Amino acid sequence: MSQDEVGFIGLGRMGAAMAERFIAADMKLTVCDLNADSLAPFVAAGAFVANTAREVADRSRVVFSCLPTTQLSLDAALGPDGIAAGGAVEIYIDTGTIGLRVAQDIAAGLPAHIGFLDAPVSGGPNGARAGTLATIVSGPEPVFELAKPYLSRIASRVFHIGERAGQAQLAKLVNNHLSAAGRLAAFEGLVLAMKAGIDPMRLLDVINASTGRNHTTSDKIPAAIRSGQFAYGARLANSIKDETLLMDEAEALGVPLWIAPRMVEMLKAAAEAGYLDRDSMFLIQFMGERAGIDARAILETSGE
Repeated sequence: MSQDEVGFIGLGRMGAAMAERFIAADMKLTVCDLNADSLAPFVAAGAFVANTAREVADRSRVVFSCLPTTQLSLDAALGPDGIAAGGAVEIYIDTGTIGLRVAQDIAAGLPAHIGFLDAPVSGGPNGARAGTLATIVSGPEPVFELAKPYLSRIASRVFHIGERAGQAQLAKLVNNHLSAAGRLAAFEGLVLAMKAGIDPMRLLDVINASTGRNHTTSDKIPAAIRSGQFAYGARLANSIKDETLLMDEAEALGVPLWIAPRMVEMLKAAAEAGYLDRDSMFLIQFMGERAGIDARAILETSGE
């Protein structure tokens, strides 16, 4: 594997962290990103810089992408300078959250000799750097088996959920929906408690020993909010994108949703209040503002 050329398209916070794993393994890496600042560390580490996705696919047998929008994913795969026109690529792996139908469109649009896997990841930039991500993968079993050593470089838990393109996307959207719902419920409850004069960190101890415990109460609040950093690696815009994709997929499949529409309503209200490009942990501050309290100030001094 160390002699193979690997390509990586999209060097944002998640993409860069995953691409670093291949550099650390002394693998030959070709990278592509529109941001020169994002490319600089990889140039310094000896990676080759390609100008287009097609150029990456002309040099690399296995190509990964991690792009922020579904349109960018479609362009990278099927555009005139996209993966589909590459001469060396045999396996293409999209690690973004792009939705079931976009994954299906990419799989259908690629030539037969390029095996496609949609493999959305979970675990944030820190997990990517540590190689401890979880990835949900769908696509043909033979392609998955060939790709598994590469996927295992970025993820310690690799789940092949099905052979049809897009199945992993829907599974990831369900996971993200559950995560976001738990986060919003935790923030809502803590703001209510703070308004009533209850110490939120003491309440958190109660919750984490009780049935209300979830990943936000056990991990995200202590790590991202109690520390004062209010950062866990995902912008509010990402949450809006994921929930909107979930609703689109549910509508296409004829499945009614009750909670997701209310979540999107709340998320968009926070975006309109100036939180769109801030870490989603700041949602608790937005909720506090609507309740007439400074949640951040209370959290930073609670439990003392």
